[in-house]
Amino acid sequence: VIVKVDLNTATAEELQVVRGIGEKLSARIVKHRERLGGFLSTEQLQDVYYLEADVIERVLERFELQTIPTVQKVNVNMAGIKELSKAPYFNYYLARKVVIYRSQVGVIESLDELTKIEDFPSDKLSRIALYLTLE
Repeated sequence: VIVKVDLNTATAEELQVVRGIGEKLSARIVKHRERLGGFLSTEQLQDVYYLEADVIERVLERFELQTIPTVQKVNVNMAGIKELSKAPYFNYYLARKVVIYRSQVGVIESLDELTKIEDFPSDKLSRIALYLTLE
């Protein structure tokens, strides 16, 4: 029986026990976790460069989310470009497009609407949604 380690507290060295994860990849996972303020979902491992799906599966055999950080969600209907661009997965360019879209439609009724925005990373919507609210 494998006792799983918390993915949000695992060290780079602990991550290296997984076949396919060396020094660089484990450091990249820890850096990505820090940038996010902690993982809210194991899906976020998909956003670590060069972390293949089969390696993610092996990670999840040994690691799990035991502590979930509390995040201050950003109101997509109220936030300005500066505030939105600070949210994970956003940059100035994307935040600006969201604010322009909002000015055209009035109120964003559903986070799914964001996929109508040109260049919005629709494939990451489920992870982006972890940091947004509509009210």
